[in-house]
Formats: sequence, C-alpha cells, structure tokens
Amino acid sequence: MAGDLRFLKGYAYGATSLVIVLSIVAFRQSRNAKFDTIDVQRINIVEADGRLRMTLSGHDKLPDPVIGGKSYPLRSGDGGRGAGVIFFNDEGNEDGGLTFNGRKTADGYVAGAGLTFDQYNQDETVTLSYHDQNGQREAGLDIQDRPNVPIQEFAESAMVYRKLPDGPDKAKRFEAFRKNMIAKGAFGSISRAYIGKGTAQESIVMLADRQGHPRIKMMVDSLGTPSLRFLDADGHVTQQLPESH
Repeated sequence: MAGDLRFLKGYAYGATSLVIVLSIVAFRQSRNAKFDTIDVQRINIVEADGRLRMTLSGHDKLPDPVIGGKSYPLRSGDGGRGAGVIFFNDEGNEDGGLTFNGRKTADGYVAGAGLTFDQYNQDETVTLSYHDQNGQREAGLDIQDRPNVPIQEFAESAMVYRKLPDGPDKAKRFEAFRKNMIAKGAFGSISRAYIGKGTAQESIVMLADRQGHPRIKMMVDSLGTPSLRFLDADGHVTQQLPESH
C-alpha cells in the first residue's frame, strides 16, 4: 500500500512538472501571443540586446529623462507631465514623446497634450501641443532652434540645485543659473515658426529670424479680421496689410 502511494505521488509530481515545462517551452516559442485585454502600468519596447526604445505608461511609471546614458529624476512629481509614450534613440537617450493629462483643480481644471521630437542631445525641436486652463485654450505647432551644447550640462547642474534646501535662496540661485545658461547659449529655445490658436481665440502664423525676433505675423482675430505684418528685428512694423490709416 505504501509503495502504491509513493508511486502515485511520484507519478503526479512528474506529470505536473512535465506540464509546466511544456507550457514554458510553448510560451517561449510563441512569437505572436494574443490577448483580449491587458491591465498594465507600463510597457517597455526593447531591442534584441535589451536597449530601451519606447515606453507606454501612466504618469506614475513615466520614466525619468535619460541623457547621455544617465537617468535624471527631473519629472514633475504631481503628475503634471501626464501619461503617455516616451521615445528613446539608438543610444538609449530620450528622444521625444506623446503625453497627455487632464484633471480638476481647486479653481477649475487644467488639461493638455503634446507630441514632441527632440534635437540630438538636446530638448524638443518640434512640438505639437494643446493647453487648456479653465477655458483659456491654446494649441499649435512650434518649430524651435536649440543650442548645439549637450543638455546634459544643464541636467547635471539642475540636480545639484534640486538638493539644496527649499526656499527663496534656492529659487533665486537656480533662476540666476538658468539665465546665465541662456545668456551663453547653452540652454533654452528660439521659436522659429509657429502656427496655432491663441487664448484670445485668434489664429496665428509667426515666422522668426535666427535670433528669435518675430519678422512676419499673420493673424485672424476672434472677430474674423485678418492682418499681415512685417517687422524689423526690434519689433517695429515696417509694412502691414491692411494698411493703417
């Protein structure tokens, strides 16, 4: 009797192990798994060598920026960046993304979305965005110039400032650093072209020179009145249609 029990236990153990092994092998060999529904907080798309190329996630799992192969915890902590898709280039550095958010606030609501493409080793150079705060809406396509200086220099310094105690001195020092970086052409952006809709319900087309000075402005205001203006580098109108009287 005892021998029969040992045999049955051994048989059951062996059969179960065989089913598990066969299931694992079948799963590994499957190239096209199909699911009706997947509940997941984040999906990583990777190359065969493991390099991260794209993520799809909620804002809690949105990856930190990866610059120069290093991760920087610089995302907003309140979910302001939203959920969405983050792109990574061949070297594994962040390369743009698609993000979106929308929530009620103490005085109303805020909502937005953006599709961005980053300049190599820099921040976004093409942005398609929408922002809405309590009915003050703007949306448009912005083409930007970025410095030829790698953004990692700014990220490293930003991490140092983030470690300082919160307070007016921290904010003042960081703002001075930011302005200094912009002054020497190592940070910031210059909008070269924009087409969109402003918060005053006007439609806008703007073209700027390499220094960021708007040189052509075409607009249709909220009442449907069109205008075209040509400007000099100081912002003075040199010609306009319709002509002023």
